[in-house]
Parts: sequence; structure tokens; C-alpha cells
Amino acid sequence: MKNTKVSSVKMFVAGAFLLLVAGVAPGYDEYNRCLVKYKSEWSKPCSQCQDHSKSYRAYFRNECSAVIDVKVAAQESDRRWKTFTRLSVQPGDTLVGYACKGTGKYLFWTRKAGDAAVVFPSDAEIDSKYTK
Repeated sequence: MKNTKVSSVKMFVAGAFLLLVAGVAPGYDEYNRCLVKYKSEWSKPCSQCQDHSKSYRAYFRNECSAVIDVKVAAQESDRRWKTFTRLSVQPGDTLVGYACKGTGKYLFWTRKAGDAAVVFPSDAEIDSKYTK
């Protein structure tokens, strides 16, 4: 019986760790599973960055049949977050989050399209809570 409790705790901790490593901000809703990071790139030319030598881009796709709203954040080397909000992301649609001098870390929040009951965090809240 004792081993079962230890195994359950280990599985819970491992699952929570995987969510954090994947960049999914905990506490949002079931639509987080819809947004999947399918690719990332370093140092690719970027028209929004003066110097792209340390740029980081994360590419996401809506893999559900639901239409969703998304907020993506990519961390800059100064630990602040560059954020992007896209509303009504259709099934199969893609989007990109980037940082000109990135750390490779990203976060995202999702909700059912138009669901005003789920409020995305402000940029100031993201910088305050996730800057490490």
C-alpha cells in the first residue's frame, strides 16, 4: 500500500514537471491541449529584430476542432516576456511567438474563442510572475 502512495505522488510530480517544461501555464482550461508547439528555431532572420543572431521562435498549431483564443509569451535574455495575442485561431491554424534575444522559454494561455470569463494575464502580470 505504501508503494502505491509513493508511486502516485511521483507520477503527479512528474506530470506537473512536464507541464512546466512544456511551457503551459498551469491553471487555465482544457483548451491548453489544443495548442501544440511543433517547431522552434534559433538565429533565423527576423524582420522585427535588429539583430537576429540570438533570436528564438516557437511555432504553434491549433490541433483541436475548437476555435480558440491564444496568448503566447517568449522570454527575452533580460528575462522579460514578449507577448502575442491572437483571437479566433481556427483548427489547423498556426502562429509564432518570438524573442529577439531569446532564452528558449515560452508560455501560453488558451481559452474557447470569445470566452470573456477566462481572462488572459496582463503583460505586467506575466513579467511579475514568470520572470526568473
